[in-house]
Amino acid sequence: MWMMEKITPNRIDEIISAEIPDIEINKDLHDIVSKNKIYGPCGSLNNNSLCVSDGKCTKRYPRDLLAKTITGNDEYPLYRGRSTEDG
Repeated sequence: MWMMEKITPNRIDEIISAEIPDIEINKDLHDIVSKNKIYGPCGSLNNNSLCVSDGKCTKRYPRDLLAKTITGNDEYPLYRGRSTEDG
């Protein structure tokens, strides 16, 4: 997707979620995401995965948990993935 204006990390969080939905709030969506959108294991946990090259995941997994989305040095978003402590 190409945008006329640069999207801010706060706007990204309004549009995209990189978190597993709460099973108590929306069980159906939780089940769909858990079944279809969980990635891995790869890298050192599974060197036979198709995404592994030179012992590293080409999709940048595993990723650190972040309290909010940030834009990385290459302007690729690093999506919010909150830890239990962050809610």
